[in-house]
Amino acid sequence: MTLPGNSFNQSATPPTASLTGGFTPSTEQLARAAALRRFNRLYVYVPVGLVTAVILALSLYLLYLALFPPSEDTYLFLSGLADFVLIMMLLPVVLIFGLVMTAVIGGYVYYNYVLDEADRPIPPAPPYGRVRTLLWRADSLLLMIVLPKLRRISQRITQPIIRFNGWFAYGQSWLHSIQKLFTRR
Repeated sequence: MTLPGNSFNQSATPPTASLTGGFTPSTEQLARAAALRRFNRLYVYVPVGLVTAVILALSLYLLYLALFPPSEDTYLFLSGLADFVLIMMLLPVVLIFGLVMTAVIGGYVYYNYVLDEADRPIPPAPPYGRVRTLLWRADSLLLMIVLPKLRRISQRITQPIIRFNGWFAYGQSWLHSIQKLFTRR
């Protein structure tokens, strides 16, 4: 079932072939994408959520202390002043963030549910994003072109060093065996 105004038929074309132009990421690239999603969930979103919850709880506690003071007038004044400054500083941030989020959600709804597929200025994104797909293509191209040349060059560089180390080890063991003949330990 398609929503009104959305003429895109998902069953007609496979999403990865039509969106990425025939490029399919390797299993290693898919594993890296999954690992990145896990990392973001565990080490970005969870800490940010915990810090936000702690700050929100602390702000509510300070607001409670400002409204219901412990008993001394000094605490009431300082707490009320701190809350007033905090609220005055947060109001513009909350208003701007609310406007931006409303615009983002409105744009998403308009783009996905109001515009027809043919009228959309941007084609649907690949499942793993355009930038990541582009970087994966560049990675595959570099591996096909650069890796064989790199292996040849590294072999030409390492062969003389390996040969020198072989002769050096041979000479060192020869001197050690001669030393053993004379010292008889």
